[in-house]
Amino acid sequence: MMKKYDGGSRKLERKTIEKNRRIHMKNLCYKLTSVVPSLSSQPYKCFPQDSLFDQSAAYIKQLQNRIEQLKEKRDATSRLLNNGTRNDPSCYDQPAVSCDGVRLPTVEVKEFDDGLQVNLTSGSERNFTFSDVVRIVEDGGAEVVKSGYTTVGGKVFYTLHAQNSSR
Repeated sequence: MMKKYDGGSRKLERKTIEKNRRIHMKNLCYKLTSVVPSLSSQPYKCFPQDSLFDQSAAYIKQLQNRIEQLKEKRDATSRLLNNGTRNDPSCYDQPAVSCDGVRLPTVEVKEFDDGLQVNLTSGSERNFTFSDVVRIVEDGGAEVVKSGYTTVGGKVFYTLHAQNSSR
């Protein structure tokens, strides 16, 4: 009698473990549908799991491509900042401006929950316009919500506050 009871409790334990596993997988699938844009706009029950995983994998590949594009833009922008303006090809051979031993321009980006802050320091004799700074930030997928600049001595300090444009 005791062996049957032990076997029955093990069977019950196995069923409980399997039920908990299924509940956990269901919750994970629900989370997945909430972060994939093409899935989050539709009811959860509409998707069989294979379709859910296929669409999620496609979305991840799309994000990876977007990351590569943004890296290329960042590198091109970095080359632009280090070499001069895009309208004056002769300045590509000039070294970056140095002011007080600091190589200019310098860019500092701080990320916050509600967006980001971009601080750019440039030499005043550089042909770097404020609209170029705004365009660079917007090309990166952000929307400038507040901006300004200050000129002190031979330096120009640009500050931009931006939010992700999908918000």
